[in-house]
Amino acid sequence: MDPAKFKDFVVARGYTYHYYYAPANPGMPTLLFIHGFPSSSFDWSRQVAHFQPLGYGLVIPDLLGFGKTSKPLDHRVF
Repeated sequence: MDPAKFKDFVVARGYTYHYYYAPANPGMPTLLFIHGFPSSSFDWSRQVAHFQPLGYGLVIPDLLGFGKTSKPLDHRVF
């Protein structure tokens, strides 16, 4: 996974979401990969190696509490 394709997005609640984004080639769909517990976007690296060279767009977030996304300590925020 190309480190330059990782982005961060801050939502209104102040949490930062870290995600991998690769735009699709014209006419190709964008795929969304969601990891399970306990994991991170890195688990999809083999799928990225397969689909990205074929021109698919990719969005692969680190979900709240995992990877480089914010890790809130107050359980009431979920």
